[in-house]
Amino acid sequence: MKVSLLLSVVLLQALGCGLGARILAVLPFPVRSHFFFLSAILKALSERGHHIVEYSPFPPSKPLANYTHVEVHTFLDGFIKEWSFEEFLEISKDVPVLGLGFINVWNVSRKVCEEAFQHENLKRLIGSDEKFDLVITESALGQESMLVFGHRFRAPTVTLHTFSSWSGINRDAGNALSIAAIPDISSVVATDQMSFVDRFLNFISILTTLFIYYNHHLPLQDNVLKENYKMDAPPVADMVSNVSLYLINTHPTVEYSKPYTPNIVPVGGIVIEADRAPLPQDIQKFMDGAAKDGAIYFSLGTLVPIHRMPSDQLQMFVNVFNKLKQKVLWRINLDTIPGLSDNVKLIKWVPQPGVLAHPNCVLFITHGGLFGQQEAIHAGVPTVGIPIFADQPYNIKFAEHRGIGVKLTFNTLSEETIYTAINTVLNNPKYKENAQRLSRIFRDRPMSPADSAVFWVEYVLRHGGAHHLRSAATQLSWYKLALLDVLAAVLAVVATIIILLFVLRRICSLVFIAKKQSKVTTMKKEN
Repeated sequence: MKVSLLLSVVLLQALGCGLGARILAVLPFPVRSHFFFLSAILKALSERGHHIVEYSPFPPSKPLANYTHVEVHTFLDGFIKEWSFEEFLEISKDVPVLGLGFINVWNVSRKVCEEAFQHENLKRLIGSDEKFDLVITESALGQESMLVFGHRFRAPTVTLHTFSSWSGINRDAGNALSIAAIPDISSVVATDQMSFVDRFLNFISILTTLFIYYNHHLPLQDNVLKENYKMDAPPVADMVSNVSLYLINTHPTVEYSKPYTPNIVPVGGIVIEADRAPLPQDIQKFMDGAAKDGAIYFSLGTLVPIHRMPSDQLQMFVNVFNKLKQKVLWRINLDTIPGLSDNVKLIKWVPQPGVLAHPNCVLFITHGGLFGQQEAIHAGVPTVGIPIFADQPYNIKFAEHRGIGVKLTFNTLSEETIYTAINTVLNNPKYKENAQRLSRIFRDRPMSPADSAVFWVEYVLRHGGAHHLRSAATQLSWYKLALLDVLAAVLAVVATIIILLFVLRRICSLVFIAKKQSKVTTMKKEN
């Protein structure tokens, strides 16, 4: 009986693998934190029996079944490892005009795409006779030219979006912009409770972002293909509007409530679900030893070279941490910092979800990356946010508005502001209570993010691209979508009626005057 059951299981697994799709993933952007999200989805698909052929800079940490990794490297790989803190700030600096905050990131992404197309492995792929059932790309960082692989292999495309949705993605997917109620991540607006000024600024921000996206960024992505892809390709704007599915890294607890068309599926939290490894022994011991006063976790993410921060700025944090009774786990690529007190432990790599989930973790000092914010909310840990670029200011503003954290401005950091912010969050119970409330909401969902991602990808496969999920709004020009043509027709009708009434009244007036004059003339003649 046991042998028969075992054979049945093996047979079912083999059958599942045989029915699995062959999926190509082209993900050349070398930002490890973003790749955690991408790889979590790819691993979930491979575990369901689909064969993944993935081109990226990041090989799996261990061999995976149904998973083929092919190296693709660009200039940015080495640059990220070696850049100075000043170079990072220069590249990540947002343009201080509404709606222009993505330009620097898009410019870097364009160069990454150009070099990726010149990489031998991708050139070999383009010239191959490979067959794929689906193509996966990343859309969050301006890599729309990679959608050409869907065209090349005549396969539907799914894009993975490591941020929340924003105006460009919403427009591409045919989703409502909801300008009056939802602040865009490129906007300076901090809340969904908008005043007239907020709505005006949000409108200008979204309008500017969309104008640049369609009239500057996408044409430059067309140039990337024209110069580096030696085969016929449709315009990037057409490929963008034909994407079958968007898997986005969000959840209602980490952004303002939004409407989504069926082709946009939130899977926020999938990284937390995928990272279930136990804490290393030294970190576990350090966190366990903080039972009395708690532990603070400090990390500015994988991209910010905080170890190359000027010494006077580093010393601000050292001096503040020396005053605290809490233990501090500081993720930084340094072995030691002068003057560091015994309550601080430096660590070069941390399994972040596990640290935040430790019962002794009382505060997370963060740069406001969406992954860290999700992990903090999942664990019910309040935050002190120091946003630097991209979506980080938006995320920290959201945390402030939801009462789970406070914001510090990077350019005005001081010992006093850092110390005050830490004590504000630690000493006011509302921050912890709000974080725990959001944690309960974040965890309460009908299916896991991995199951949701796999279901909808397989749905696209089952239904030949599932184009019925796309809204007809993707085929409408902007003025039709905004009903400006209808408004113009209504105004024209109203204007015509007004003009006709005016003319009719004028005619009646003239007739009346003429009759009156005629009557007067007749009376004069009779007299």
